[in-house]
Amino acid sequence: MFWKVIKNIVFYVFLLVLVAITIHYVWAPRYYFPESEVFYGKKIYNPYSISPYTKWKKVGIATPPPWYEHVLGRITGEKEQIFINRNYYDTLLFAGNQRIVNPHQPIYKQGLFHDDHFAIGCKTIVWQDYPFIRDIHNKQHRINSLRRQGCLLYLKPSVFFDDYQQDHPELLRSYNGFMVDESFEQVAHLWDRALSAGKYTTIMATALPKNHRYKPETQYRTVYVPQNDTSFKANLKRGNYFVASQYPKDDNNTPSNNTSSLLSEIRIERDSLIVSTKAEAYAISFYTQNGKVRKVVRNAEEAACYFDRKDSYMRAEILFEDGTRYYLNPLYRYNDGSPHHFADQPHKNIFRTWLFRSVGIFGLIIVVWILLYIKRRLRIEIREPKS
Repeated sequence: MFWKVIKNIVFYVFLLVLVAITIHYVWAPRYYFPESEVFYGKKIYNPYSISPYTKWKKVGIATPPPWYEHVLGRITGEKEQIFINRNYYDTLLFAGNQRIVNPHQPIYKQGLFHDDHFAIGCKTIVWQDYPFIRDIHNKQHRINSLRRQGCLLYLKPSVFFDDYQQDHPELLRSYNGFMVDESFEQVAHLWDRALSAGKYTTIMATALPKNHRYKPETQYRTVYVPQNDTSFKANLKRGNYFVASQYPKDDNNTPSNNTSSLLSEIRIERDSLIVSTKAEAYAISFYTQNGKVRKVVRNAEEAACYFDRKDSYMRAEILFEDGTRYYLNPLYRYNDGSPHHFADQPHKNIFRTWLFRSVGIFGLIIVVWILLYIKRRLRIEIREPKS
């Protein structure tokens, strides 16, 4: 009798979980994903408002390691982990998992099952997530839920964009950019593809890469933001910042050139993008559509690249002799009026949404009926005496 009750409890709990997850998936809205136009126009939007006298603030985004890494480190006897040198940054933000550590600096990693969103400046925490397979509609639904809270949303490509879903950067809308938590090379091609499709996106990075555990020669990442009256969130939204990666050069695991930014000025003159630095750069590279290298200037403090009418956007990277690299946000073309920043949220496909829901609920009813019928038949067969 006891085992019979346990079996029934397990069966009905499984049934309830199956019903809940299925309804959660089938009730997700379906969207239109029309192709967006590439950036075009006579004007060039420059997100930077800086000069050689601009004072910069160094911001780091820390992601505390999961609790189980500490436990595994003690069990396996691994070396002590490499932690962030707080003195290197002017401001250190902590992005908790589904938790805002500092209410005055709201930032967290969103996702119950997949922490592939970094939300900055949210009013409340969003608990929306899909535990298993996620199609492009599920992903867009999560993005919309976060944007309704006034968040700046940065996607983590290492998790968010799977190998078999490489069209999503061009189709998804309403996200602000990409968060680098591993290597910049892993994100650069997705970033250029989104920009080439007319999605104005910027780049962010965690203070230490995801795979930095127990590795002394790891990168330090810094978000340089101007020290002006504009808020941190407003600078991020506009794109008035840049990301730097540096390698440790001393015994304290602190990068070199850690006193101030070496970026001097970014300006447009006669349809040419001009980038200048306070020290000689080993290489200044300019990129256009699909990540194509347009021009590379070596061993110079200033470089210029012509912004052709056919170029929808242009971005630059600066590499110094010691391995320090700056990733600048893109400039793009637009017509008269306000420059186009982020694509609007896609419209719901009402017909497909309700068709998907109807078919899904009908299929769920059939599956539940079959499971209950099998359970009932098994119980009858057990009760029947053997002939």
